[in-house]
Amino acid sequence: MFKHLMGMQWKIITIFMLFHPSLSFSPIHNGLNGAYFRVSAHHFPPYQILTQGANGTFSYVGSTPNIIYWMAEKFNFTYTFFPVDSAESAKLGSVQAGLNQLIKKEVDISTLCIVPTLERAQYMEFSYPVAIESYKFMVPKPGEESRLFGPVRPFQYPVWGCLFISLISVLVAFTISAWCYSRWNPMPTDYAHGAWDKLSIKIGNYAMYIASTCTNQGQGMNAPQNSFRILAGVWLLAATVLVNCYSGTLMSSLTLTKFKATINSLEDLAASQELTMTASANSVMAETMLNANSTTLKAIGNAMRRNPDSIYLTPEKGLHNIFSLKYAFATVESYMSYLINIDLKRTGECRFHVTERIPITEPYTFGLEKGNKFNQLFSEKLQYLWETGLMNYWLKNNLQLSVDKCLVKNKDSARQKAIKLVDLTSAFFILGTGIGFALSSFMIEVIYFHLQRRQPLKLLKSSRGKLPK
Repeated sequence: MFKHLMGMQWKIITIFMLFHPSLSFSPIHNGLNGAYFRVSAHHFPPYQILTQGANGTFSYVGSTPNIIYWMAEKFNFTYTFFPVDSAESAKLGSVQAGLNQLIKKEVDISTLCIVPTLERAQYMEFSYPVAIESYKFMVPKPGEESRLFGPVRPFQYPVWGCLFISLISVLVAFTISAWCYSRWNPMPTDYAHGAWDKLSIKIGNYAMYIASTCTNQGQGMNAPQNSFRILAGVWLLAATVLVNCYSGTLMSSLTLTKFKATINSLEDLAASQELTMTASANSVMAETMLNANSTTLKAIGNAMRRNPDSIYLTPEKGLHNIFSLKYAFATVESYMSYLINIDLKRTGECRFHVTERIPITEPYTFGLEKGNKFNQLFSEKLQYLWETGLMNYWLKNNLQLSVDKCLVKNKDSARQKAIKLVDLTSAFFILGTGIGFALSSFMIEVIYFHLQRRQPLKLLKSSRGKLPK
C-alpha cells in the first residue's frame, strides 16, 4: 500500500512538472503590465470567507484572498472576483462547481486550491503550489475503558486461558495421584482412611490448596510420595511467578486511566467496523479511495460506497459528518485545528483524537485557465510570494487558535500494558517441566508398587508347594 501511495505522489509531482508554466525556460518579467484577471471566490473557512451582502455585493477575506490582494498591488494587475454559483455547488458539490468555472472559462484563476491530476490537466493549468501538505486523521476521541474489568487487565486473554488450563490440570493431577495412592496398600497413606476416601472431598481440599496458593494465603498439605511432592513444588514455583506478576500490575490497572483502542493509520481505518472515512465529492482523496486497487485503500473505498452520506457535497455537510462522531476525516493540520476549535467552543470538550501523519502528501495550487498568456508570469510571481513566508504568516494570523490541550496525545503508561503470554514463558515452562518430572516419578512409583505386590504372591505360591499332601 505504501508503494502505491508513493507511486501516486510521484505521478502528482510529474504532472506538476509537466504542466507548471514557470518551469519553462522563458525570461521572468518585472510585472504583469496591467493585466486583468477574473478570479473565482469560494466560501471555505478559515482560508476563504465569502459573505454575501445586499444588491449582489459581498466581502471576501481570508489567507487565500490575501494572496490576490497582495499580488495585485505588488505586480500591477487588476481583477474581479466571481463567486461560485451556490445552486451548482449544492447540486454538484463545491469542488466540482469550482472546477466548472475553469471548464466553462468563466474565470482565469481559481482560488479553490486544487490538487493536480492528469484528468484535470486536460482542461486547466496549475500554478506554483501555495502549500504542500501531509495528511493526518481526525477521529472521535476514544472513551475510557470500564474499570469494572480492571482485575482482568494485568494479563492478556491467552495468559488467562493458559492459567485456567494449568489450574484445572494441577487439580486433576493431584486428585488422580491421591486416588492411585489410596489404592496401593503396600505404601499406606493418609488418603486411604476416613473422609479422604470420598473423591469429592479430595477435590475440594486440593482446590482450596490451589486457591490459597494463588491468593498468597498458603495451606499445608501432607504428601509423602516423591511424585506428589515434585508436582506440588513446581506448582508453587510457577504460582510464585504468576501471582507476583499479577499483583505488581493490578494497582496501576485499577487506578490509571485506560483508553479504548482507536484509529491511528490507514490499516486501522480499513479494519474498523465503527468508523468510515468522510471526504468531499470529486476531491482527489475521495477519488483515490473509491478507485484504489490496493487492499487497504480498497477496503476504505468499499466502506464509503456502503455509506453514501460519507461523501459530502458542501463544507457545511462535511462539518455535520465530522461533528457527528461517526466518521474519520483525513485533512491537513491547520484545518484540523480549526475544526477542533469550533467543536471546543460548541461543546466545551475535546472530542477528537489526531493521529500521526499518514503516507499521503499533496500539493495545493491555483487553477489557471488553459492557454492564458499570463499563466507563466502569474506562477513566477506566486513563487516569489511563497518564498517571502507571507502565506504562512497570514494563515497563522487568520487562525489564532488555542487547541493545544485537545492535541495532547493520550498515552498509556507502560505499567498499564497487559502482560503477554510470551512474558510468562518461564513460569509455564517451569510448570510443564515439573509436571513431566512428576509424571516420571509417578511411573517409577507405579512400577515399584507392582513389583512389591508380586513378591508376596510368589512367597504364597512357594509356601503352598511345600505343604504336606
